[in-house]
Amino acid sequence: MGLQATNAGIDFQQRVSAYMMILMEFDMDISLALQLNRNDKIEALNFEACESIDDLVITLSSGKKVYFQMKRTISLSDSDDSEFYGVCEQFVKQYLKQDENDVAYILATRTESSKLITVKLKRILEGIRLANNLQVVAELNCEEKKVFDKLCNNIKTIYKNIKKSDILDTDLLNIILRIYIEIFDIESGEEYEKTVKLILFNLIDVDIELFWRTLISKAVEYGANRRCLSREKLKEQCKTYVEENKRIKSELVEPFFNMAWKPGAREIEVQIDYVIAVPTQDTKEAMGIDNKTVFVFELYRFDDSKKKESLKYISPDRMKWKNGYEFEVWFRCATQERCHNYIEHELPNKIDDSYKVVVWPIKKHFDCTDVELLHKDILLKSLEKQKACICANCGKSVFDNKAYLIEIDNEEYSDSVGMVHDNCIRPVDRIIGEIIMPKIEDYSYLKHFDIASWVKLVKKGKQAWNNLKEMAVQCPHMTIDTDEVFHDGNYCLYHILENGDRKYTTNRGVIDRISKREAEQLQQMFITKMKEAKKEGNPFGYSSKSYIYGRYSQIIEQVGDKEEFIECVDTKVSLYNEFVARIYNDCETYYAPIIYLSVDGEPFVLPNGIFPMLTNPFELPKYIKNWEKMVFSMPDYEVCIIKDDNEFILKMISLITNQILPVVDGMFGADGRMLRGIHMHLMWEIQEEYSRRSENVTTSEEITTSDL
Repeated sequence: MGLQATNAGIDFQQRVSAYMMILMEFDMDISLALQLNRNDKIEALNFEACESIDDLVITLSSGKKVYFQMKRTISLSDSDDSEFYGVCEQFVKQYLKQDENDVAYILATRTESSKLITVKLKRILEGIRLANNLQVVAELNCEEKKVFDKLCNNIKTIYKNIKKSDILDTDLLNIILRIYIEIFDIESGEEYEKTVKLILFNLIDVDIELFWRTLISKAVEYGANRRCLSREKLKEQCKTYVEENKRIKSELVEPFFNMAWKPGAREIEVQIDYVIAVPTQDTKEAMGIDNKTVFVFELYRFDDSKKKESLKYISPDRMKWKNGYEFEVWFRCATQERCHNYIEHELPNKIDDSYKVVVWPIKKHFDCTDVELLHKDILLKSLEKQKACICANCGKSVFDNKAYLIEIDNEEYSDSVGMVHDNCIRPVDRIIGEIIMPKIEDYSYLKHFDIASWVKLVKKGKQAWNNLKEMAVQCPHMTIDTDEVFHDGNYCLYHILENGDRKYTTNRGVIDRISKREAEQLQQMFITKMKEAKKEGNPFGYSSKSYIYGRYSQIIEQVGDKEEFIECVDTKVSLYNEFVARIYNDCETYYAPIIYLSVDGEPFVLPNGIFPMLTNPFELPKYIKNWEKMVFSMPDYEVCIIKDDNEFILKMISLITNQILPVVDGMFGADGRMLRGIHMHLMWEIQEEYSRRSENVTTSEEITTSDL
């Protein structure tokens, strides 16, 4: 049963507030959640404040303030009894207080709200902030001008009602520059909430769901009582859950990961090496050893002033002594306890009763010398510089329930620390700590997934797949033109639509930059084809929401009755303008980010010859369940991210050239037949198929003629 409107709105407001509490508790920059280009942290949250914009007021460390007005759903309107007019009224009243610390007025809502607000107005405001003036408004199409005019007229009317005079252009610009539209699909089960929970599992030691619900409850309580919550007070309330006084957290991944190390991780032992190794054949002969022998060494690493030159490690598994002795290393660590654990739990799996275990202890322990303390300081500084949750050996993301911190100390590289997967540890890697990822079992299917990169990339990407979701077709085809690589011209084209709107021609979500010669040629081609199509009763145009371009019959076939058809009536050439492009560009990446699976470093291909890719990593279990209906068991895989469009295109070329069909969000029947998904093709494939069919038609005609 769904929430009533008012209750649903309150729930949405408190979920956004709870997310801001997470940012404040874990000292994350506000820019991670908002469009604000500020490296600033939250100092305090004021719930239902006594301000004109009152749902939530954030005070930043710099003293600047961010004001939130929360609307779960909202429509664009200039009616004085509408919600949008009320929001504008709150923004204007707050501006008139002339608080120099006001930096942003946020309208927080969801994608279910009117696209005129979540897409068009959001984009217009971004363009105005980039240009820092209102001149870019002249470049808007008719519909976008109407959107801006409603906002502008609301502000002008409200200002005049309050001040009894017309607003100055400078005041109008200053108000608009502070207005932001932020989208939070953060209700139960939605993707943004899943991302928040994924952030939390690396930050807390208790049940994630309970912690998240507790924060929402706190937000409800603080909102009901119109209270203010400082960072210090929140940290005091949360320390039981976070156990900040019981463990050390090292921030290893920006923006979200505060990885937790087991106690003592910063107490790096540098004085002694604990090494389990077997001698080479030459060393056995030199030492007079006849039987199979495993040594457990305790070795001093330093002389009084430097590392011992008599002890060297060679990657991946060799230890050499100055006297010529050489050993194959099986295990190396920094503490006696860890060494004993290896002997007890791991060594029995490598040896049998024919081996003799010989302990080679040090004579005594000494206090650390200056050179050892200095080396420890170097390692600690190296640890503090770790900013990426990336395996030091394989270079892939660490997203596992067990990983280690190692000191890298061999002839190739030394004096550094790094994180490694459990199965990536080389025998010469000196293990100094262990990482804990609480509750990672909930996301165990995302093996080696680089969540930090995904969160950064997904904000302004995947436009291709978002558009296709609007289509009524179950198995649409998408074609990539791999020849379109030069986009450096100073001109562009735009279509004029029957409603007066202007729609720029784009390439992969951004305005296509072309030369003047090409622009004029394309303009003439478009105009000619428009006239021909018009005469045929099947004109060119766009769908009204997803802006798919094509003929009337094609558009209706693809979107059905979900959208209207808007006819193109003319095409114009224009000089390229960066500010205008920022308004009209749909995304920074068109195809990326998108995930795929890798098995032993090779792309995972289904039994039906299809290479599956997914737009939502959190839905992977659902797809795996479907794929396994083709009577096979999933192998041990890794989740990989295609991070930019060039990488995506290169991978598509490689796959298709090797007769493998890439499919996005594909689901299949038990017989391997595709039931849903997006077929990926290259332009040359289509051209070759067209040529082949043309040749077949010609051959058929020749045969018919000869028969006559």
